[in-house]
Parts: sequence; structure tokens; C-alpha cells
Amino acid sequence: MRRLFTPVLVMLLSAFILAGCGGGGAATATTARPTTGAAATSAPTTGAAATTSSASAAAATKPAGSSAAGTTAPVSAATVAPAGTTTTASGGTIRIGMITSLTGPYNPLGGFNKQAADLLVKQINDGGGINGAKIELQIEDDQSNPSQAVTAVKKLIANKVVAIIGPVFSSSCVAILDDVETAKIPMITQCAADSVITPIRPNVFLGPQSTRLAADQLLGYLKSEGKTKVTVLHDSTEYGSLGWNILKADASKYGVTGIDEQLYELTATTFIPQLTKIKNSDAQAVISWGSGAPAVTITKEYKQLGLTQPLHFSGAQASPLYLKPAGDAANGIVMQCQLAPLGKYLPDSNPAKALITKFDADFQAAYNTPPAQFAYNTYDAVQLFANAIKKGGADPAKIRDAVEQTKGFVTVDGTYNYSATDHTGLGIDDLWIAVVKDGALTPTKYGNGK
Repeated sequence: MRRLFTPVLVMLLSAFILAGCGGGGAATATTARPTTGAAATSAPTTGAAATTSSASAAAATKPAGSSAAGTTAPVSAATVAPAGTTTTASGGTIRIGMITSLTGPYNPLGGFNKQAADLLVKQINDGGGINGAKIELQIEDDQSNPSQAVTAVKKLIANKVVAIIGPVFSSSCVAILDDVETAKIPMITQCAADSVITPIRPNVFLGPQSTRLAADQLLGYLKSEGKTKVTVLHDSTEYGSLGWNILKADASKYGVTGIDEQLYELTATTFIPQLTKIKNSDAQAVISWGSGAPAVTITKEYKQLGLTQPLHFSGAQASPLYLKPAGDAANGIVMQCQLAPLGKYLPDSNPAKALITKFDADFQAAYNTPPAQFAYNTYDAVQLFANAIKKGGADPAKIRDAVEQTKGFVTVDGTYNYSATDHTGLGIDDLWIAVVKDGALTPTKYGNGK
């Protein structure tokens, strides 16, 4: 008996010590140099470009001006965990990973992702957590670089996160799909590329609006305006290329008989050559499909050259990151967008309006800036995971199942519905066509599924 007792005692003491250390701190992974280097539009102030962690309550970074009251999210804390609830990090915490762009051209987008995640996790933890357990948020920077996204996801997997809020950069999303599926960790993306869920991947769910739904909605709008010849100006990223391919494939369904392409690189600083070709073409309308800083320059050069063809943008520009620097040049520009940026125009009966109003106020108080679309996307992902964990516990497989079974779950961007055959999330009823007036987005009559 004594021979057995001694090693067992040693094992128990070792386990206790490891639990008290919280699993230790992994060394920072070697970072790859970003492959792109275009200057991005000004972003909200973010923290270090390396790993950040918002651990339970005391260790979380408190956003300036945030309320210490309970969470404003639709998921409320419970004091007793249901049967089957598990946690994987020490101290009764739930470790959730997030990959976004804190450096590189997509830094402005990733900055909003991080700010929203920090704010929401703090609110949930201050409100008692999820089933009594606090969220530990581990954020990794992909540097707007797909190869660095692979390094980041491997680090999260090694640190045993139970869920991943995926990259905002679509090319990074695509780069980590195999790792996510092999590890069987559920991921809700912050990118809008349908290619990540086509074909269906069991553990990958689209967070923002579907690129196909957004593209088809723009084509429908152009049909209502009588436009039959369109030029698509797009970047060479996964998001830009996918948008072009869908617009080209679906154009004839909406009476567009001529569709041409003008391509640019994310690092481009002028678009006069492409815009000049469009100006001298027979195009009746222009769709610009891409993300980040180029949209501002495209808008200003479009006005400078005096193009008469109306300019339209994808939903990535439905944000202060575009509206503020574009200034007066953006007035009259039409773009596709999600529900949240138009929250103040919603009727009080819309269940998303109260959530949008509260989140807008909290974000403004915390960071002295209104949220961009990318902050709303993070809100969606955090709340979807919190809802899934509340229902099924913190085991990755149970989280995955609960997300897939989500029906009628309202967030700031609309109502989410997933199924085993559809990992899209938002539907056409949650999408709108907006026009810029006096520097702000206002809804057109074309939206809400109409």
C-alpha cells in the first residue's frame, strides 16, 4: 500500500500545483513578416500587437468608462451550472481564443474587433460569467497575414481554447480552416467569405453577412435602378475575389447583361488607371468590392475624375472607418450593409434595436468612438458562443452542437439561424442597402428582404 500511496500523492500534488498556475504562459510564437504593407485608415487605439489576455474579472483590462454593472448582452449569468458543464482553464474559467489583425493593413478592422471583445467579456464576467464561470479571452494577432494566422491558431489550439472567434481577414480565415477542423474546435468567423462554409465544415460558422447574399442584394438593387452593364472593381484578397466571382456568376439572374472586371492589389495607393478605364467604358454602374483603406482613395479619386456612373460598395465600408476619412466625397455613395449600422432607423418593435442602442452607448463610453461594423461582428460571435456555452457547457463538441442548433437568436446584426446544412447564420431579412447622406448611412427602401 505504501508503495502505491507515495506516487499517487505526488501525482495529486503536481496536479494541484498545475491547476493553481493556470496552465502556465506559452512563449510568444515567432512572428512572420506581413506580406502586405499598405497604410491603413486610422484605427482606434489598441493594445500591444502580440498576444493579449482578458482573464476573469480582476485580470481583465477594463475599458475606459465602461460600466461595472451586469452585461448588456442577451446572455445573462446563472449561478448554478447545468449538468455536463465543464471548464478547461484553471479557476473555473472558460478559455476562448480570438484571431484578428492588430497590425498590418487590416489593423483598423481588427482594432474594433479587439475593443468589442474586451468590452463584452468584461461585462459578462462582471455579471457573474456564464453558468458561474468567467471567460478568459486570448487574442492573437495575425498581422493581416495568412501565414501568421496559421501560427496564431496553432498557439490557441495548444493552449486548449474551447472556441475561436475567427479572423476578420478572409484570407486568414481560409488559411486556418484545416487546423480548426483537425482540432475540432468551433469557430465563428469575423470574415464574410462564404468559401469558409462551402462546402459545410462541421466546426466553422459564418459570423457576418454572407458574401453571396450581399452580392445578390446589390445586383437586385441595380436591377431596380435599371442598370444592365456593370464594372466590378475589386482587390485580390479572398473576400474581393469571392465577391467578383459571385457577382459575375449571378449577374444574369438580375438582368445584368454586361459585367467587367477591374482588379487592384491591397497595397495600391492610387486607382486612377482602373477608374479612368471605367469612366471611358459603357458601364452604367460600378461596384467596388474590398476592405480596408483603398475604399477611401477610390471614393476621392472617383469624385476627382468626375465619373458619372454611380458607385456602390460592399458592406465592409458601412463603418466610420470609411465614412470619416472619405468625408464629403462619400455623399451619395450607395452600399450594402448589415442591420446594426442602421439601428437608429429601426422601429422600436425590432428586437435588435435595444441591443444596438445599448451596445453603441457602452462602446462610445468606453472608447470615445462609435462602433464600426467590425465591432458589431465581434458582438455577434461573443454572444453566440456565450449562448451556446450557457445551453450545453464549455466542452468544444457541445459548443459546436449548440451553435449549430441556434434558432431565432437575436443580436445587434439581426437574427441568427444555423443548421446542420446551413452555417450561414444571418438571412436576407437582416441585410439592407444604404446611401450616404451628410456623412452618415441612411436606409434606402431596398432592404429587410425587400
